[in-house]
Amino acid sequence: NEPYMVLSRRFKGRTEPKEKGQIVRVMQWNVLAQGLTESNPRKNYCKTPPRYLAWETRRYLLLLEIMSYMPDIIILQEVDRYDFLEPKLREFGYRGKFRERPNSPITQTDDGVLKPDGCAIFYHVDRFDMVDAQFKQLVNQSGNPTGCIAFALRLIMLEDNSSLLVVNSHFRGGSEFSPARQEACVDLCNFIAENSDPNEMVVIGADLCEEPSERGYNHMTSKYKDVYTYALDGKTMPYTTWRVRPEGEEKFANDCVFFNDSQFRVLQVLDAPTDTAVGGYKLPSNVCGSDHISLVCDLQRIVSKD
Repeated sequence: NEPYMVLSRRFKGRTEPKEKGQIVRVMQWNVLAQGLTESNPRKNYCKTPPRYLAWETRRYLLLLEIMSYMPDIIILQEVDRYDFLEPKLREFGYRGKFRERPNSPITQTDDGVLKPDGCAIFYHVDRFDMVDAQFKQLVNQSGNPTGCIAFALRLIMLEDNSSLLVVNSHFRGGSEFSPARQEACVDLCNFIAENSDPNEMVVIGADLCEEPSERGYNHMTSKYKDVYTYALDGKTMPYTTWRVRPEGEEKFANDCVFFNDSQFRVLQVLDAPTDTAVGGYKLPSNVCGSDHISLVCDLQRIVSKD
């Protein structure tokens, strides 16, 4: 039996913490729905050995990744094993909420039990209480569903009773859906504006299924700051997903964490692993349970303009 390990990665920082202001660690991660590994694994992940696609292996790699960084807030997409993750994370002091994704692409599983994927948000009970939850299927300008979703929890920070809106969003992949994603980003920003106060802290974890050069991402950054480009002096992540399919490698920067810089400052972010650390299988692998890498950042609440 191989030991469970995580990818070797380093934090990069931008700002030293101020004396005042609570620090919140956020993890954003598309954890790869197990149903997508089972529907056609040789098509989807043709270099990954089957043992690293098996749920018996992946479930512990996912937990190890999460607990290695001990985030206060966990934002996950492609969750189709919430019934496993929720009780395991509860043992470590987390509580969570889950919403199924409409029109989930999962059509079959090894055990014959259909488990559509969705979005989950977890928070640590030592830091937060939950106030309410909101969900929306994002629409285009004509009001038609785009296949993209938004899910939000409003939390109260126990240390100072301040309010934090945590938003989780998963978009629809494929170049043919680029116009729909752009309009969904507009609706996502409207959804956040409708459910937040101008003086409220906001954190958004999203798999936008598009690159930073595309218009949907550009709309998001016109309203909110990208944690990683902020911390990396304007540079984007080299990738957040990296897999091998029969037609070749797919290496994209699809995942993001956004925040409102009037309420937060960025202290540090977890950088992408080196190519050597990822290895020849790409992802998933023996050190990463998903075809996406996790994004982890430390944010400090701004309590004064010092």
